Amino acid sequence: MKRFGGILLISLCFSLIAKSQFTDSIQKIIDADTSLMIKEVFSNSKFYRLKIILTEVSSDDFGCKKLSTWSYRDTVTEYFYPASLAKIPLALTSTQFINKRKTFNPDLSDLLIDSSNYVKERSLNDDMLLMLSASDNRAFNRIYNMLGCKYININLIKKKYLNTIIIHRFESGSTKYHQTALPVTVVNSTCDTIYRHSADSIYSPIRHGMADSLIGFGYFLNDSLITKPKSFKFHNYVDIRDIHDMMISLKYPNLVNRNPFNITENQRETIIKFLQTSPLHPNTTDYSDTSVFHSNFLRFTLFGRDKKIQYPNIEYFNKSAMAYGFLADCSYLKDTVNNVEFFLSIYMYVNKDEILNDNQYEYDDVGVPFMKRFGELIYSRMKKVKPQ
Repeated sequence: MKRFGGILLISLCFSLIAKSQFTDSIQKIIDADTSLMIKEVFSNSKFYRLKIILTEVSSDDFGCKKLSTWSYRDTVTEYFYPASLAKIPLALTSTQFINKRKTFNPDLSDLLIDSSNYVKERSLNDDMLLMLSASDNRAFNRIYNMLGCKYININLIKKKYLNTIIIHRFESGSTKYHQTALPVTVVNSTCDTIYRHSADSIYSPIRHGMADSLIGFGYFLNDSLITKPKSFKFHNYVDIRDIHDMMISLKYPNLVNRNPFNITENQRETIIKFLQTSPLHPNTTDYSDTSVFHSNFLRFTLFGRDKKIQYPNIEYFNKSAMAYGFLADCSYLKDTVNNVEFFLSIYMYVNKDEILNDNQYEYDDVGVPFMKRFGELIYSRMKKVKPQ
């Protein structure tokens, strides 16, 4: 028993040393990089609201996967508008919602009919694909309507995602409108109604607990400048640690210290496939412009906005977001040739004039170039230093 305790202590020491070496090596490549973009953002990380989590995936002597994590300002409490990142928790929660109702087809082939003016009817599969591949807001709104605000957030709490709250559709409207479920019907292939709910009759407003949700010096509303900060008190919020773990759970659900979503392996693989899919989907004409929607569309980390960059040995999926000057990219990369595998999540705020809704953001001047360069640094480092 004493010997076992000694082995355990030695193993723990090696683990702590390895983690320290990993953290030090990441900091060294940041300090050594000569690009002005990296130095500018890290030197002004508070202004840019910069947060980063990097998790390297490696294997032990028995072939079991293990994670090593480096983070930067991830514990700093400050509001960040998640925009399309909200589509990941909605995808996971809605898939679990379907599995709990035996009348639903687990392949998402059932038709969703809601009372909005988005689309008269469309399959859940197509809504999920459009939401994840093209970041389609209308698809998000339709699935949000099916679940309802209350169901979504209760289940996120049950899964230990305590710093994520989804309470807002991607459209204008009052807080009451956003947090009230609209009438929804779901029918199967033979047009039998398998699920229906009416509009909520009871409304109790939900908000996140972030204290600093007043953003900017002013904002435009209906072409008029409002000279006060914009309140995000009743908007969505997704903590970077929550979304990072959700992305890991898609690939390795047993390596995340949360309660797992009750979804099948096939469903996890489908969500990953949708995140990898080009938005040029044959069932819609909204994303047919190949000059905008291409294979690297919204892949900021490592790819930037370059349509031509290709890494033939890389498996890659991600979810990015941009709105009001907030910019995020949460990605997974695996290079089978060079034995490189990692998850990387980056949050930034690039709005120097602090005016929202003026379309004067530094996405292309600062945010996307920083994410591309930082991704290149991490990928290059991991190719040179093989996981032990």
